[in-house]
Amino acid sequence: MSGAPILVVDDAPVNLKLMRLLLTHEGYEVRTAERAEDALQMLSNYRPELILADIQLPGMNGLEMARRVKEDPRTTTIRVVALTASVRQEDRDRAFRAGCEDYISKPIDTSALAARIRQLLDRPAAAPTATEPAPAGNACLSASPEIETLHRRFLEEGATESRRLLDSLSSAFDAARVAWHLHQWAGTGGLGGHPEISLLARKGEEALLAAPQEMSPLRAALTDLLLTFAELSGRASAPIPDYVAGAVAGKRVGLVGFAAERADAMCAVLERVKARPRLFHVSDDPARGAVADCDVVLVHVRAETRESPWLQPGVPIPAAVKLLFTGEQDDLTGLAPQVRARAADFIVGRAEPQEVLMRVAFALSRHDSAAPEPLAAAPLDAPPRPRTAVACPRIVLADDDNIVRSLVGTTLQNYGMSCKSADNGLAALSLIRSEQPHAAVLDVQMPVMDGFEVLAAVRAEKIPSRVILLTSLGQERDILRGFNLGADDYIKKPFNPFELVARLKRLLQ
Repeated sequence: MSGAPILVVDDAPVNLKLMRLLLTHEGYEVRTAERAEDALQMLSNYRPELILADIQLPGMNGLEMARRVKEDPRTTTIRVVALTASVRQEDRDRAFRAGCEDYISKPIDTSALAARIRQLLDRPAAAPTATEPAPAGNACLSASPEIETLHRRFLEEGATESRRLLDSLSSAFDAARVAWHLHQWAGTGGLGGHPEISLLARKGEEALLAAPQEMSPLRAALTDLLLTFAELSGRASAPIPDYVAGAVAGKRVGLVGFAAERADAMCAVLERVKARPRLFHVSDDPARGAVADCDVVLVHVRAETRESPWLQPGVPIPAAVKLLFTGEQDDLTGLAPQVRARAADFIVGRAEPQEVLMRVAFALSRHDSAAPEPLAAAPLDAPPRPRTAVACPRIVLADDDNIVRSLVGTTLQNYGMSCKSADNGLAALSLIRSEQPHAAVLDVQMPVMDGFEVLAAVRAEKIPSRVILLTSLGQERDILRGFNLGADDYIKKPFNPFELVARLKRLLQ
């Protein structure tokens, strides 16, 4: 029953996102909730045909939620399927007694999930019949950039957290926290195509339940998890394009204000391309000799670094150093205008190390002819050097998503930019030809003509508009294809409107 509305209830954000991506790809309308209470509240004005609910939820558990759904005459016809990591028959019987039509065992067999959902939706709502649990051999979710990013993050964060849990066994042991992480890994490991992680997490759960005060079995399970996470994380590291590696190789890259774990991850990816990372303390003087030797410096802007000399208007930065700011939107917008003007680029939100590496590469490769010289080239103890700026930039926005066009168009107008939009590539090219805008923002995946084809036509006709690509592809080869065609910049979807405004201002000032 393609297009049927489905509600997924799970307290693991990674599980929710993976299930949403997989089921949306199959044509279903998917909504998610992290708590049973939130899911029940949604049902006041939303009627899914199927609810997939994890049994172990914070607060009200999934079985109690199923019971309430079935007892309410307004929602009793909604099918409820339990997601459970338990293999015990009594737990499955409890699910049926609560009103669940079926159960799906974790780790979930993603290769068979779509067929299982279709079978459940096509089956008349009747008395439940027990079915066999999903087979243990999992197929990984079909590769897509967003799923690959989630996959890498799950493995990296799993390695970090399993190390923390191991350390806590000999100091501040928190059994509830250990149990929560083991439960998440038991489910997400299988959904992400790593049944070995699910099996190890289940062993850890058994060790915790069997002898909560006996640490040796639990320590062994967590050690195995740490080694497995670390090994899989190494395998999942995305290949770095030659263009990026060549631009960064041998360059001195300064890192300021990064937390220890984040700094380690950044150093690792920089060393992979033979760059020379250098760590600076937030209180270090930016004028010291070691800073002047750097080709580019990344500053993590956050509450802990707010008082750093690097972020003070009156503190000079070496003229030859390209400066990149990374952080959350509120922290970046909170900087003094003179400080923001120093940046050759902004990286909004928590970007993956590989994404930061690409931004560093493009900042280093950007010639003065391709982008205006950053304000950091002027002594910062003097008034900022004026730039030739566009008073009211004309922007053409092309995206087939009505919400994106409305949101971005309103944001650009709020920042003093006029904006005309198109919902397909051919209409966008026509607008660019007639309007000759200062910049065009093109979605890569559009009907009639895609963003790459529009960009190629704009450059072939020598229209002098700057071009930013909006892409949900996220693969380095696609980003590099855009730059080879003449793109000035790119932003990955989902994106922050502030980031788009910041990049447009950098291109047009």
